[in-house]
Amino acid sequence: MTEIELDFRKIMDSIENVRIYVNTTMCNGCGLCGEICPFGLPQLNNSGKFEIKKPELCTECSACQRNCPNNAIFMQEQKGCGCLWDARQRKKNAKNNNACCPPDNNSCCS
Repeated sequence: MTEIELDFRKIMDSIENVRIYVNTTMCNGCGLCGEICPFGLPQLNNSGKFEIKKPELCTECSACQRNCPNNAIFMQEQKGCGCLWDARQRKKNAKNNNACCPPDNNSCCS
């Protein structure tokens, strides 16, 4: 685990219910996260970097995280494959731990 990942875990442990975080030190301001997010949550800030001002709206589809060229986006771990359908099903039914993926965690999307 890298030092940055350890720092992030400390941040996440201290802030309850944070779903997603953009490390502005690592962000190069390319805007790919803003383009790929189906909800447009990553927004350009005054320093030319991206941030997520309303993390509570994130469905944890991980599209931004998986496509960030600098790995500047960190998310809470989740079960499942990370597809939008899975993320939406989880949001609608919190009791279902495997919304689109079988219990053995094989992805429905692979």
